[in-house]
Amino acid sequence: MAPVAAALPPPPRWPGGTTAMLAVAGGALAIEQLGAGPPVLLLHGWTLDRRMWRPQLPLAADHSLIGIDRRGFGQSTAATDLAAEPDDVLRVADALGLARFHLVAMSQGGRVGLALARRAPGRLLSLTLQGTALDGVAAADEAVPIAAMAAAVRRHDLAAVQALIKGHPLMRVASLSGTALATEMLADYAARDLLSPSQPLPAFAAAITGLDIPIAAIVGADDTPQRRANAQALAAAGATLIELPTAGHLCNIDSPDAFNAALRAQFARG
Repeated sequence: MAPVAAALPPPPRWPGGTTAMLAVAGGALAIEQLGAGPPVLLLHGWTLDRRMWRPQLPLAADHSLIGIDRRGFGQSTAATDLAAEPDDVLRVADALGLARFHLVAMSQGGRVGLALARRAPGRLLSLTLQGTALDGVAAADEAVPIAAMAAAVRRHDLAAVQALIKGHPLMRVASLSGTALATEMLADYAARDLLSPSQPLPAFAAAITGLDIPIAAIVGADDTPQRRANAQALAAAGATLIELPTAGHLCNIDSPDAFNAALRAQFARG
């Protein structure tokens, strides 16, 4: 893995993972590897970090899992810049010597996955989009309290920021262990992306049309109407639709066994 800084101190993340910093424009990205086999790059969603993939640890038995803290989140120091993130993913892959890789991208991270698939489809073995954020799909408003959160950041009230997002449907988790994991990540969310917002990264379902790679859209049956509509739009554009019952937006945490089985099937296609 190069070029990297000294290894990070072991955080409460993945047991046994190799963690390091990768230099990118404007700072560095924290990346962590665990397991061996075909590589799987993992992109978390908004307010989260690479810890969200802890329930996917069983996949490390036969895959190399590579979790990335995206710009503005987790242990990464690079300032928020969604438009730069597709290149970030390629930089990580190049630093690790990965010609091709599976990509799993959740929510806001799905915007990055769609842009990368359009830009460099030849690098992808498969693309899995979980609860992806899309533009151009009409559904019920999710009413994410961005303005109120930004105002709380400006008055240095992180507790208010975290409270605003904690009760939102996008953060609901069914199990006690899942709730503990979500709470752990949210407690470390510093809202750096709200202090230095970047230019938006457009994401449309049509981005996957005609791509010759296996693409899956995974969504929880209890996710918001907007995210379920987004998954349907991706399916109409050619993705395989996978709906997990009794699971919400964080369906990889709500239903880890079903989610992991869906990923194994998806990886087998690539």
